[in-house]
Amino acid sequence: MRQVSFSADSRRVLVLTGHVQDGSGFPEATLHLLDTGTGRTLSRQSLTSQDTTVTPSDLLGRLLRTQSARLQAAGIDPARASRPRYVAPAPTLPRWSDALKAGESRTQPVFLWSRPVPFVLKVQRTAATCAFPDLLPGGERPARYTLSVNGQVVSAPGAPAAPCAARYLLERVDLRGNRVLVTLRAYQPGFEGPTALPVFVAATLR
Repeated sequence: MRQVSFSADSRRVLVLTGHVQDGSGFPEATLHLLDTGTGRTLSRQSLTSQDTTVTPSDLLGRLLRTQSARLQAAGIDPARASRPRYVAPAPTLPRWSDALKAGESRTQPVFLWSRPVPFVLKVQRTAATCAFPDLLPGGERPARYTLSVNGQVVSAPGAPAAPCAARYLLERVDLRGNRVLVTLRAYQPGFEGPTALPVFVAATLR
């Protein structure tokens, strides 16, 4: 996660991510634009370079230049970054033990306005299959999640958030007014150990 920026009216939110790919070592950057009213992803643009002297930040700069008209129309100024209300401790490398598995839940109080508000992440088993079951922790299968904020369910997909995703972690919370962006991590088998893919939940809180 590199940056979150809300539009002036809070109806849109920009998320910038960048990383170095496992295995290849190639840099990659992605620009996400979401609607905080519907939760829909309005745009997702990615760049990858096979030049390892290029950094993810370089690629993000290119994306911001090529998408400047779209962002301006959405009312977003990328120079105005959101200050997160909560950020989970960041491990050096993803570990299965960092995240919740099926049957587990965790409540994280987050100060939103002037008081702590409970964010509850629950993980449930699904009937989904995984192409690499031997790479999942022993006895586990792909799982889905339910995320609620102060009793309001803001996201409850019926399927895993990513192929073979078996565990989930609440990573970050950003807020503007009553519009929220919650960043989760979906843990799936990777090149060496698990890969923690970002999952973005944009919502309007009641």
